[in-house]
Amino acid sequence: MSAGVSLISIGLRDERDLSLRALDEARRCDALYVETYTTKLDTTPERLAALIGRPVEPLPRSRMEEEADALLDEARRRRVGVLVGGDCLTATTHISLLLDARRRGIPTRVVHGSSILTAVAETGLSPYKFGRTVTLPLPEKGPADTVLNAVAENLVRGLHTLILLDLDAEADRHLTISQAIQILLDADRPHAFNPETLTVAVARLGSETATIRAGKASEIAVEDHGPPPHTLIIPGHLHFLEAEALKTIGNCPDTALKGWKPRGEIDRLIEKYARSCRGAIDGLRLGALPREIGEKEVKDLIEHAERYLRDAMYYASERRATALSSVCYSEGILDALRLLGLVDFEW
Repeated sequence: MSAGVSLISIGLRDERDLSLRALDEARRCDALYVETYTTKLDTTPERLAALIGRPVEPLPRSRMEEEADALLDEARRRRVGVLVGGDCLTATTHISLLLDARRRGIPTRVVHGSSILTAVAETGLSPYKFGRTVTLPLPEKGPADTVLNAVAENLVRGLHTLILLDLDAEADRHLTISQAIQILLDADRPHAFNPETLTVAVARLGSETATIRAGKASEIAVEDHGPPPHTLIIPGHLHFLEAEALKTIGNCPDTALKGWKPRGEIDRLIEKYARSCRGAIDGLRLGALPREIGEKEVKDLIEHAERYLRDAMYYASERRATALSSVCYSEGILDALRLLGLVDFEW
């Protein structure tokens, strides 16, 4: 394309992570910008320019978000390249720019690159078992509620949670692993995160000084993980190979792994319904007996069992564990009818 927008991924660490395809695309551009506010890179516009052979201008957040129209107007006249750390489409700002360009008929090009979203597999945790990824904001930007909600939801499903740590590039501020853990602990949501929570801390993935450390949150918080960028992972259910990887790669002590079994949906439902049943049995009172039961009452109970069975089929289609409890409700009603001699059938 002679004019248009190119989103070009730099990769995880510095200018050496640019792919050959990314270099080719950058060298075709008439104007090159580098966005540095969504991740911390160990490079500068000058170093990028020296490698690419084209001037590279810093692109601050305000110009990327608030003055995107000017950038797109420029892209109507010539080819504009935006260099982005990590993979260029992992931030919603860049997707918005791409969509705005396409709505205006401006040609676009995307060159993908290495990203923290896949690099976390270096920890030994399966990338297929990660749930919703969240960003922990700097304290002044908001509470940790969204992050802890995501951790809790992922743990119920046995999934790992990748927690990206916020930064303010212009003020050169970056949340560290220790600060992040303290923020999560201060939120006082022990079911989602507490000092005993198994935590994986990763720093500077993709560089020669990358570190991976796994252990209890209270242990990880007091260690020195070096300069940013930092990232946290809260593991869900661990395959034995994942547990072995955390020990081998992350120096995770057996004490941190021992007994680490986040509650899954089945565990939660068993606890909930067992508690309800215990309360019902302890507090039940017999009604006035004898009592006459007619055909209508029996048919009403059978219909009630039918409704639970329909609910079970719906929940099963949604792959939800509540399907099992609904089947059990239906079975319980039918079993009670049979034990009272009101119906006859065989399981």
